[in-house]
Amino acid sequence: AGCRVLEIGCLATWVAGRVLADLGADVIKIEPPGGESARLTEPAVTIGNGSRIGVEWLAFNVSKRSMCVDLGTPQGAGEFSALCRTADIVVTDFQRVSTKESDRLAAMASAANPAIVFAEIWPFGRGGRFENCPATDTTLQALGGHLFLNGDIDRPPVRIALPVGLLQGGAEAASAALMAYYHRLRTGQGQRVDVSIQECIIWTLLNTTMAWQILGLVEMRGGAVRRERANRFYTRLVWPCADGYVFFGPVGGGGGAAREKSYAALVAWMAEEGITDELLTNREWNGAGQFNIPQADYDAVTEIISRFIAGKTSTELMRRAVRDRILLAPVSTVDHILQYDHLRQRGFYANVADGRRGFAADYPSVWARLGETPLGGLAPAPLPGEHTDEIRSELLQRA
Repeated sequence: AGCRVLEIGCLATWVAGRVLADLGADVIKIEPPGGESARLTEPAVTIGNGSRIGVEWLAFNVSKRSMCVDLGTPQGAGEFSALCRTADIVVTDFQRVSTKESDRLAAMASAANPAIVFAEIWPFGRGGRFENCPATDTTLQALGGHLFLNGDIDRPPVRIALPVGLLQGGAEAASAALMAYYHRLRTGQGQRVDVSIQECIIWTLLNTTMAWQILGLVEMRGGAVRRERANRFYTRLVWPCADGYVFFGPVGGGGGAAREKSYAALVAWMAEEGITDELLTNREWNGAGQFNIPQADYDAVTEIISRFIAGKTSTELMRRAVRDRILLAPVSTVDHILQYDHLRQRGFYANVADGRRGFAADYPSVWARLGETPLGGLAPAPLPGEHTDEIRSELLQRA
């Protein structure tokens, strides 16, 4: 609360602004006259009043205000400087501004308010030889390591469908901007924050980033059946169930005592239902001897487990997994997540009614429960320039 953020960008910046708005900041979208063209970016939906609008725009621009400013004119530059004098953070990205334009805006912001935090999101960061190299989310997923790890090993890599690079870059920018803002509150010093989306993606690869240092292994991608970590054998990880799929690593792949206990709990459940094939228990599936078991035995035990899992729904599997600490998780569709009872009971969603556009939708809302400063409610995403007059009036009052 009390923090003002100026947002000049596209998807990555929208995400950063959404996080800061959720935390209570006054986020002002600075749009060109007529509004951002990215409002219409596909995928788009036709909403209640018959207009077409991008779903990413709707998702990440709730609880913000919009002011239309032509930053290329003297009047627009003057308004931007006036806004910076009242602001704490500015966020921009490469989809909306060039490096030259970002430098111009940063200089204007700093001149107007030396204590301001200016955060910018770039494919490869600033200052290196790739500073102005063009990039898309697909190329950033590739150069950050995601594509190498997704898909079947005997086929080309597969891009994650959502723009995870831009989304991650936006979330990291919000975090970095808050660090700089905290520093400013303590010292009075403004800073310039430089976010590289490629480097942000690398941080999402989890234990793969350590595989070479620890195991001397370049971890390869794999689909439903893959060779985990230092294994010399292949095991199934994605299993068909009665109403979809679950992700489960019952045998092999490391995991230590946790995976041993998980497998023992699964075998006990299977025994309750009369499945007691000796192959389930006469091999050291998760111990030191697992590396000496032939692939044919892994394939055979997979068939036994597959038949059991195929007869259970994802809900049945998940309830038992939670009860007995089985390392299993559903592979959820968007519909599954929207209908997931746990999230509903925890109040994760907020229904946002947009009377001007004639529609209502459930939005992910309470992503953190903060005792002292709870997240606020959501307001509909603004119309182009909806708050221009309101914000100009505020600037006049502060002049």
